[in-house]
Amino acid sequence: MQPFEVPPWEAGAEIIEFKPVNPTGNGVAAKKPKKKKPKKKRAAVTEENPNVNKAAGKFTYRQGGGPLAPPRDSSDDDDDDDDVEDGIRAMHKVKSGRIEKQRAPTQATKGGKKELKLKPELAHAAVEAMEATSSSTPTASSLASKLQSELLGGRFRYINEQLYSTTSRKAEALFRKDSSAFEAYHAGYRQQVEKWPTNPLNRIIKTIKKVPKTAIIGDFGCGEGKLAQSVPNKVYSMDLVAARSDIIACNITDTPLQAQSLDVAVYCLSLMGTDLNEFFLEANRVLKLHGSVYIAEIQSRFEDVREFVRCLSACGFDLIKKDVAVNYFYFFQFKKMRHVPKNTKLKAFSLKPCLYRKR
Repeated sequence: MQPFEVPPWEAGAEIIEFKPVNPTGNGVAAKKPKKKKPKKKRAAVTEENPNVNKAAGKFTYRQGGGPLAPPRDSSDDDDDDDDVEDGIRAMHKVKSGRIEKQRAPTQATKGGKKELKLKPELAHAAVEAMEATSSSTPTASSLASKLQSELLGGRFRYINEQLYSTTSRKAEALFRKDSSAFEAYHAGYRQQVEKWPTNPLNRIIKTIKKVPKTAIIGDFGCGEGKLAQSVPNKVYSMDLVAARSDIIACNITDTPLQAQSLDVAVYCLSLMGTDLNEFFLEANRVLKLHGSVYIAEIQSRFEDVREFVRCLSACGFDLIKKDVAVNYFYFFQFKKMRHVPKNTKLKAFSLKPCLYRKR
């Protein structure tokens, strides 16, 4: 057997030519080009196709016209068009970030504050009518009592707002003009005290009982004068209106007391008004040197306690002790360390008003 021999190339080989796989020659198979879908032409506005928007070529959303659709009323076409346009306009505002909030209608006010007009004659007439009705039936009695309470509460809130937002001289003129306003105010005040967790006057009374019995007390803004009835000391009770014969009716920024005649001055929930600098300049005048000032006020009235202490320092008083940890009320004790003349020009200061809401 002869070994395998390769015949000569020209004699026995057959040349076969193959088609090139990649005509570009980079060894990567060529991708067939994708056929592009023809673009659909936008539908024209015709009677058969009325849902096309003429301006922007967009479809609006209207009620369908199929066999199961409810019958349409031709008189509502204009209203439907307006609703659709308003809806598209609102959607555009939301997408672009422009959302307009509607403002609530404002009530008629005077000087930026709601005005409550309640004449004393009307108030007395309403109370008398309710008392006459209450004597008929128990149901009428409870209704009259409720109406009377709401009437007194409304008048109390009005007077309270006036006292906090004006000077002491204007408050004095208010009570002179309406003699029944003082009683109406304190009737509403007594209702508010019943809702408090504690009465700050009780703590003031306990404090005054610890001072010597010979100390002379001045109760500025005494109201019904409970402090004088609760301690053995000599107490000068002062307010704009005298609820009893032993109370001095005066403006507490200008009292009839002699200079340096008091050992203690008390302000229990009486720092009302926008001129507290006048309050404490008068206290400086009537207090002896090293005399004490005790203050009890509602916690929410203080924006900055340190600023309040600085204002009293300008009036000649140094802080001795404060208790701001008690809920609802703050308590302070100051001492007169220097004389400050009554005619000293100081910047007027006040506390935030305590306004009661209708419930």
